[in-house]
Amino acid sequence: MKIRCTVTVLLAIAAVYLAVGPHELGHATAAWLYGCKADGWRTGMRWYLAGSQGGAIDEACLNRHGPGALGVVAFAGIAVNFILIGLAPLAGRWWLPAQRASGGIRWGLVASVLVALANGAEAFSYLVVNTLWLKTDMAIVVAAAGAGCWPWTVAGLILGAVFARALAGPVRNAAAALAGPGIPEWIWRWALIAYAPAVGLAAVLSRMFVS
Repeated sequence: MKIRCTVTVLLAIAAVYLAVGPHELGHATAAWLYGCKADGWRTGMRWYLAGSQGGAIDEACLNRHGPGALGVVAFAGIAVNFILIGLAPLAGRWWLPAQRASGGIRWGLVASVLVALANGAEAFSYLVVNTLWLKTDMAIVVAAAGAGCWPWTVAGLILGAVFARALAGPVRNAAAALAGPGIPEWIWRWALIAYAPAVGLAAVLSRMFVS
């Protein structure tokens, strides 16, 4: 059980990097496609994650392209988070039984659920929290769209509810896969449920104090 817990914690940490890293890569690639960045693969991601950015983006160049370009580049990171959420079921083969026929843990299921939760936390921390308290990417997106913050907030809340409903089954299955004599399924389930808001809160606090 100790090894099971250790591997799960390591996967949970790795999942946060697999949310923040691709998010920043989305900004970098979008800026590069506009010709406002020298490369599309180099980002300003930091090992401690807080304050990570899309790298050396030429803001004056984006301004010359107009508010639409600014909005697209700002939203590109969130878009990548949603793409990874959509790929998680395929990567983890969520439609298969939670346990292997041999009785072993399906680590691919556990890892993909954690990646989906981490990317959801990253995306919705922007779409919900940072549309009410305008900061970083969403401040640019809202200004570029010109429709105010409330449509974005409402959309974020609706999508967040859909996300939570869609992840309910996979979270249960991942918890069932991890359950054992030492830690029952319901504790694993609540640990996974708490993981997403914890990551989202950490993301919001990092923007508040570091960005």
